[in-house]
Amino acid sequence: MELLWIPLACAALVVSAVVALRLMRSTGLETVAAGFSSADDDAKERKGFGDLLDSLGARFMGTALRLYGPDRLRKLDLAIRRAGQPDGITVMSYIRRQTGFIVLALVVFVIALLIGQPLLGAGMGILLIVWMRMWLHSTAAKREKMIDRELPDFLDVLGVTVAAGLSFRQAVERISEHHVGPMGQEMKTVLDEMQVGVSRRDALLGLRERNRSEAIASVVTALLQAEELGVPLQDALQEISKDARREHAQMMKVVAAKATPKVSMVVTTTILPAALLLVASALLLSNADLLSGLF
Repeated sequence: MELLWIPLACAALVVSAVVALRLMRSTGLETVAAGFSSADDDAKERKGFGDLLDSLGARFMGTALRLYGPDRLRKLDLAIRRAGQPDGITVMSYIRRQTGFIVLALVVFVIALLIGQPLLGAGMGILLIVWMRMWLHSTAAKREKMIDRELPDFLDVLGVTVAAGLSFRQAVERISEHHVGPMGQEMKTVLDEMQVGVSRRDALLGLRERNRSEAIASVVTALLQAEELGVPLQDALQEISKDARREHAQMMKVVAAKATPKVSMVVTTTILPAALLLVASALLLSNADLLSGLF
């Protein structure tokens, strides 16, 4: 039991040193980071393990902001918006949680180093450090797939609404009110930007910038070209919807083709050995008398 005080004391010393370094140095980036925060994160109630991580991260926010810098903060803000701000996360709350994971990773590594398991500590530390980035990337990828799946139906309804006599802005507003999902959220964002004075072209370009989906990029490009060339919006939407469905079908074929080797691997490594074991067991049981005579 006495040996347990050694890693705990070392961890406390590491935390104290980082706190002292943070208090001694000023970031100079508080105003930059405040521009990315859309809500008062401190007013949000946090519980459990997340509360512990946020508490650890809040103590080193200054150092984390200084290491990020304005450029990386802007890139992080774009990445969070591409993921649809899951769980209402902002730049400040993301950095605070990630900093908490980093502090926890350092503590785990120090403890593992003191008990003679540096490789285990390094592996767990790396996993904790990259956890938030992997979560954000995974969330953004899932959201992109949902947008690709919802886009053709959204364009069909938009084309019918425009054909009924509504303008593009009115049609998008009407559909977005009843369309729950990432596609509806993105179009609401476009409408909000247009309401504050952003032109339709710039709002659509912002939509393309926030999403890595090739379907979204194709739709935005086609809408801008239709506007420049004077093509009727209804006809343009019908053609864009057909192209989006065609691209989605091709993408599904590619996904199915990639899934075939995975299915074969599962069958080879699990089902086939089990089937062979079952056949061998049946042969042994059916010839038990003959085999008992041999041995």
